Formats: sequence, structure tokens, C-alpha cells
Amino acid sequence: MATSGTSLRRRRLGVALRELRERAGMTHQQVGPVLDCSPSKLSRIENGEVGVRRGDLLALLDLYGLADALQRDELTELARESKRRGGWWLKYGDLSAPFLKLIQLESEAASIRGTDLLLVPGLLQTAEYARALIRTAVPDDEEEVERRVRIRLTRQEILLRPDPPELWVILDEAALHRRVGGSEVMSQQLKALVAAGDRPNVTIQVLPFEHGEYEAMPGSFRVMRFADPRDPDTVYLEGYAGAVYLDDARDVRRYSLVFDHLCAVALSPQSSRQLLLRIAQNHVE
Repeated sequence: MATSGTSLRRRRLGVALRELRERAGMTHQQVGPVLDCSPSKLSRIENGEVGVRRGDLLALLDLYGLADALQRDELTELARESKRRGGWWLKYGDLSAPFLKLIQLESEAASIRGTDLLLVPGLLQTAEYARALIRTAVPDDEEEVERRVRIRLTRQEILLRPDPPELWVILDEAALHRRVGGSEVMSQQLKALVAAGDRPNVTIQVLPFEHGEYEAMPGSFRVMRFADPRDPDTVYLEGYAGAVYLDDARDVRRYSLVFDHLCAVALSPQSSRQLLLRIAQNHVE
């Protein structure tokens, strides 16, 4: 599946603008009136959530005192390229901004590493498993259920393209025992995890019950990295209240360290594979 790269360019531009603003010693409240916009909109521009018009960009560069002609041209071109539209997700125009951002970042990531405590991650769910989960959110709208299942399965296509991202997932054993959709659905889901783990770009490890407590127990997270070093690594956190994205280097380093620690204490990929098969069999007995 082709990717547009639009969100990465927008994020790259936002990071540059944030650095220029901080170097100029200015706050969102001070800059907002220059663009006749709210501080929250300026924050969304710097977070790469929305684009910026050429005139507003030039006004910002003047305000921040950027005189370097080459850098101004690079940022202007980056803003122009970030407005190009592309990607399968565009036909789902009503997707929330945080979820749309997740889809775009997944499609552009070189690696996705993270933990899941209660559920199989969306990128590895079978249609039946996803359908059972989604029905709990929209129990009376089968058409919407099927629409969301299609979106979830389409997201997974990044793992099958010629240049797939590396996906490394650490699952709490609890996620393997919860009978989402019933015994047969769960058994097939676990077997699908085994098949996914046999792909060269997918690694699955399980944190067994006997390990006890561990660092990431408060919640699941993802660390997404990108091929171009100019694109900041991003941590994705998801909870019932919504999604949070972190790209501060200290946050990324902290979550990456937690992930490394969990890799060290989780079962090896081969032992995890054996456990998945054993639990899959238990689900149908």
C-alpha cells in the first residue's frame, strides 16, 4: 500500500516551527494574535495535526526572525508538500483526528514497538475478533460494525507490503485468555498470532502470569520510529478517555527503555509461540 508521507511532512514542519518559536522565547499566547488564531490552533500546527497556510508560515518565520533564505525555502516547500492529499483513509472522512493520525503514522513508520495488556493489538486482530470487540461499542448498528472492521483490516495491510514496518509486540498473558467472541474465535485469533509471528517483520513476546508485576501495567503504549532522522519518534498512548501522542525526546527515551526492559523479562519469541498454541488449544477443549 502506498503511503502519502503527508503527516510526516506536517509533523516535521511543526517541529521546526516549535523550535523556532522556543528559540525566539515566545509563547503560544504571544504568537496567536499574529495569525489571528487561538493558542490551541498554533499548538495543533506544531504537533502536525493541521497544516499552515503559506502566508501564515511566512508571517511566523518573520516573527521568529528566521533570515536564512535556504531554510525559509525548505520550510515553505515542506508546507506545500504537506498539503498533498493521499491515502486510503481519505474516504473515511468522519474519522476522529487522533485516530486518523494513528493510521497515518502507522502507514509511515519504519518500526512499531509496544505492549498490550488486555487485548490483541488492532494490527494483528482477525476479522471475527475485531467484530466482537467493535460490537461492544456499537451494539445496534451492524453496518457501522462492518465499516470499522474494514478499516481495521485495511490498517493491517502495511505489514504485507514490500517494505513493511517492523512490528514488535509484547502481550500480557491475560490478553490470551480473555475469550473475546467466544472460544472458537479466540482459538483462531491465537493461531493467527502464531502465523503473524512467523513473518520476518513481526516479533511477538508474551509476559507470563508467573512474572508478576511489571513496569507497563498502568497501560498499553506504542513507540513508532521513522526512517528519516528528521521525523521525531512518537509514543502513542490509548485509553478510554482518548489518545495521547508524545514526541518529546525524554518521553520517547523513557518508554523505549520500558519496552527494552519488558523484552528482557518476557518469554522468548519461540517460547511465546508455544504458549500461544497451547492456550489456543485450551480455548476449544
